[in-house]
Amino acid sequence: MKIEILSKKEKEEIDDFLNETYGINLPRCQIIQSSRERLRIFSGDLSERELMILINTIRVETTGLYLAFVKKTDKENEKNQDFRLSFDSSVILKNATKNIIDLDEEQMKIWISGQDMDINEKIAKDPKLTYPFILLKYKNEIIGCGKLAQDKILNFVPKERRIKKF
Repeated sequence: MKIEILSKKEKEEIDDFLNETYGINLPRCQIIQSSRERLRIFSGDLSERELMILINTIRVETTGLYLAFVKKTDKENEKNQDFRLSFDSSVILKNATKNIIDLDEEQMKIWISGQDMDINEKIAKDPKLTYPFILLKYKNEIIGCGKLAQDKILNFVPKERRIKKF
């Protein structure tokens, strides 16, 4: 598996995308591409060289926070890609202002139990939801990222993080 630290230009592109799509900026960090489709962020005080030594010494999953799953949908067009924020990235998404759906308590329970959530037509056609991967918020906390698909929001809560009984 090839591991690389993204260039300043690539990081700026991701930061611009996050700002445009979710209204957030990344903290001062380095972005690590740990596989073709996974991005992690590291905000420690290690230089790029020291970070690569660390990554090559231990498993990359222990280095940084899992930020996003990125899948290019068109090999010719780098901009045409699915960028799904991870469940763990909610730590840095507290200040998000765009592409958010507020949930009530019943919807939150459905979501956190790992079920896809049915939505009404008003939400499905909301012009404020400009990207298919949306954030779900309960009270003042981001509780995950889902994909808007016709009349549902597809759930990506990891199995080990789901709550079955409330």
